[in-house]
Amino acid sequence: MNRLTVVVVAIVSLATGIFLGSLGLMYFTGKGKAEGGETSSAKEVKLDTLEVVGDVVIAKEDLQAASKVPGLNPQQDLRQSLRKIALFYNAAKEKGITSDPQARRMAYWADKSVYADLFYQRYVVPLIKLDTSKVNEFINAHKDEFSKEIAMLMVVYQDPSLTDTLRKLLKDGSYAANLMLEEFAKAGKINVQPSPYQNLGLGRFAMDEKEYESLKKAKVGDVVGPFQVAPGTYALAKIVDIKRVSLKKLGPDVKGVVYQYLLEQRRKEVEDSLVKVFERKYAGGGK
Repeated sequence: MNRLTVVVVAIVSLATGIFLGSLGLMYFTGKGKAEGGETSSAKEVKLDTLEVVGDVVIAKEDLQAASKVPGLNPQQDLRQSLRKIALFYNAAKEKGITSDPQARRMAYWADKSVYADLFYQRYVVPLIKLDTSKVNEFINAHKDEFSKEIAMLMVVYQDPSLTDTLRKLLKDGSYAANLMLEEFAKAGKINVQPSPYQNLGLGRFAMDEKEYESLKKAKVGDVVGPFQVAPGTYALAKIVDIKRVSLKKLGPDVKGVVYQYLLEQRRKEVEDSLVKVFERKYAGGGK
């Protein structure tokens, strides 16, 4: 059951990385144009300049913006971080990398991603809301699952040829069978992991439909699986016990997973809806 992990929902930044994203925070001196035709002159935007590193101006405004760049920790020395980028940028320019067609396209998309990310944060994120009452509605709609907790004995292994043997040993459960499992473990072929009680309902967020159905139907003593828990790694699970729990006593750990799952569904719904609108407006007959 160690596959039942909390669904983490993050509004993923559209920036293409710390280095490329940071290019959007720096203003190059001169009046050259970017690939898309935009000018980028420090003189035009009237910055409060802190220092000039080669061809790069670092301004006070950059420090405020840098704290929002994915990957740059506000606790870091942001000025020094930008200065390091500026130094490497100048070295790259000296080597002719800024004139490389592929590099220019990367910078082109890094520039676009900054604006796309700001739009997302300002106008899309506020739309991604979820009434907490939806959590209880979802749990009540699947109350037979969320009212059960399962304790299991997990056997994790990498050699698929062991599957039938391990299944028989787990099903047997005798003293001799357990000794054989211990021998497999000592030889490093398996890892035996007792699993504490886990809410059955959480399985739907961590397993594919077929796996989850087999777990829902399982009874005490049954062996389910194999489940692929990682590339080249499998697990069999013996159901040790199943107990009923009151839905009223479900803790924040369970409800938190449900909330994050429903919030992710809402995020997809909002994104899909906006993409359709923007497709018609910008990618359709809008030219």
